[in-house]
Amino acid sequence: MNYQATVSGKRRPVPVASGGNRIDALPDEVLQHVLSFLPAAQAVQTCVLARRWRGLWKSMPILRITSEGRTLNRQGVRKLNKFVNHLLLLRDRIASLHTCEVELSTFRSQDVPEVNLWIRHALLCQAQTLTVHLSHDNNIFELEDLPLVSCHLTRLDLCNVVLNDHILNFSSCPALEELRIEGCYTHADMIMSQSLKRLTILDCIFYLTTRARISSPGLVALELTELWGRTPLLESMPSLVTGSIKLANCDDCCRKEDGGSCFSDNDTCEICGANNDGSGDCVILNGLSEAERLELTAEPSVYVFKRDLIWCPTFSKLKTLLVGEWCMDANLGALMCLLQHTPVLEKLTIQLNESPSILTGTEGMYKSTGQPFASNTPKVLEIKCEKMDERVHKILTFLSTNDIHIDEINIEHSVGSSEGTGSWTFSSLDSARLALEEHSVEEHV
Repeated sequence: MNYQATVSGKRRPVPVASGGNRIDALPDEVLQHVLSFLPAAQAVQTCVLARRWRGLWKSMPILRITSEGRTLNRQGVRKLNKFVNHLLLLRDRIASLHTCEVELSTFRSQDVPEVNLWIRHALLCQAQTLTVHLSHDNNIFELEDLPLVSCHLTRLDLCNVVLNDHILNFSSCPALEELRIEGCYTHADMIMSQSLKRLTILDCIFYLTTRARISSPGLVALELTELWGRTPLLESMPSLVTGSIKLANCDDCCRKEDGGSCFSDNDTCEICGANNDGSGDCVILNGLSEAERLELTAEPSVYVFKRDLIWCPTFSKLKTLLVGEWCMDANLGALMCLLQHTPVLEKLTIQLNESPSILTGTEGMYKSTGQPFASNTPKVLEIKCEKMDERVHKILTFLSTNDIHIDEINIEHSVGSSEGTGSWTFSSLDSARLALEEHSVEEHV
């Protein structure tokens, strides 16, 4: 005999359906789980299937509030608001809500979806995961500037909304471990959470003239990619394991020709002097100093990494490091500084742009340790490039000149040789330099 769970917790027998259709033999929990894969409007429509289905949608553990890809006019927005408000009102208050997803396409109306109301209701229902994704066409939609309050929320995912100060203070969300923000406008002095483990910020704009700060000492993984405005300052992250920082169109850049220098004795570059907060603090590197794996890439015109090297910390745990074109300055001083401050580095990857930047200009003012290099230099060097050019030769010559011993050199290139895409592996710097010299001769024949 099969049994079906009831709201009271008791189990009653359920007759097995005759024929090939055995869906009625499934317990309510399984059917509710299946309904959770549907948009909320479609899930509610299943109430007409049979008597047993009338109330199943009221206890779904996941709510997917969506416009189903339709552009909403004023009437459409009002209809959506009415439906969702009734949905939340009629939902079984005893049933737990694991996830609430709000994904809306473009809405063109003086009326707006009541997203803020839905968010607060989901938190009252003890939602553990909350997702709010709006269309890029509506990315000026402001979330209510009040702190989120929940002892149950563990994951928050926000896309194409406006975020102000208080909503980014997660002091009242002690269980929050994962935060993802994409395509958002942020007007906040601080992103703060003591519990956060994973933070991802993609393609967001930081509007304030003062630099925002990220205060999250429990972070294990951090990703900042394609940020606009001023790059946030990272406070101490002693638990950090992996970090990926990819900068391109931020305000921390110099409009001089690539390879020029914004450093001067009194730190008064007329173009990018605004990079200096006047505090003498690192913006990025201090907060990353406890990481074991790092990716640091930026366009050549972005100077925030180079400025940080003036106060470069020691990366005492760093074993794997990937850097980009920004470290290819005139004398490779940035690369030298990093090698001096990474005593346990095992693998160094240098990722070069398709077009070489100009390797000339004033040398950077980087912090020196007072010794040539850290005691343990990287065992593996990996160079990724579109084309074999003078930059690869420059890197190998620099390492050889400074007596840096590397056990394995891997060079990956995709164009520029008669063999097309390829990978070379060498056991010493001398053998790598010799092979590249022969390759250059062959290319010019």
